[in-house]
Amino acid sequence: MKFSSMRVNLSTFRLIANPISGKGRGRKFSEIALKKLEAAGFEGELVLTTGPGHANQLAQDAISTGIRWLIACGGDGTIHEIVNAIGPRRDIILGLIPCGKGNDLASALRIPKNPIQAIEVLLAQQTRQIDLGKIGDKIFHTIATCGYDAEVGRRVTEEGSILSGTLAYVQKAITTLSKFDPPDARIEGDFGILEGKILLTSVGITSSYGGGMKILPDAVVDDGLFDVCIVNPIPNLTILRMLVTLYWGGHINHPDVQIHRTRTLCIDTDPPLKLYADGELIGPVPAKIEMVNQGMTVVVP
Repeated sequence: MKFSSMRVNLSTFRLIANPISGKGRGRKFSEIALKKLEAAGFEGELVLTTGPGHANQLAQDAISTGIRWLIACGGDGTIHEIVNAIGPRRDIILGLIPCGKGNDLASALRIPKNPIQAIEVLLAQQTRQIDLGKIGDKIFHTIATCGYDAEVGRRVTEEGSILSGTLAYVQKAITTLSKFDPPDARIEGDFGILEGKILLTSVGITSSYGGGMKILPDAVVDDGLFDVCIVNPIPNLTILRMLVTLYWGGHINHPDVQIHRTRTLCIDTDPPLKLYADGELIGPVPAKIEMVNQGMTVVVP
């Protein structure tokens, strides 16, 4: 889809970097970015995060002092914290240097995976407004999940893996098969009300999660609609086969997969499952997921 962008004129920035992201690449490339930005005539500072929640606080502090250009160097977790500090404000500009496990927002915006090339994107200062999702007082920028895939994401985050990137998600997806019991669910959106057991429900703005799994292959980041994927309970062997097709979106043709679009989505399950968004814990269902149409401004190629 062709989209419009505009050039902004920002001079002051705060670069917020997760130093351990990408096995240390976050620190390395944030330092390179700082030098390149300063050499190009921009003024700002680099601040390294020290733990969970710190990126959010650093972003809030910057905004309170009048800084309108925040740059996230890390993965979708670091971006999630900064986005929740910004909230739905189009006057705050977000730049991205992807260095995490997934980098799904950066991929959706065609920001280069090579951090040096991503820094060049920052220098050009072309921007685009994209959608956000809202769950209570929480904001998300990629995909919210409930069910099997949320459990996989939780285990990747909490348990870690000897593997990295997408392979870490695949490993946990396989080992989670025997531990997950599909719940009864009630799901309501513009498409109506659906009731019954589910394997998973994913609702989002970007097409992929887990570093490239295209669970919502036709999602558009600025169309004002969530894409929704609902998968019925299926045999474990079928799940494994479906995992392979996720990389090109082939799963949407399976008879036990439903794809919808909606402006809001309400979900409840029995027993109550936890809802994750951007790979981060949001809380238990029931939950209402609301669209914030073009609620954030980001720097894009």
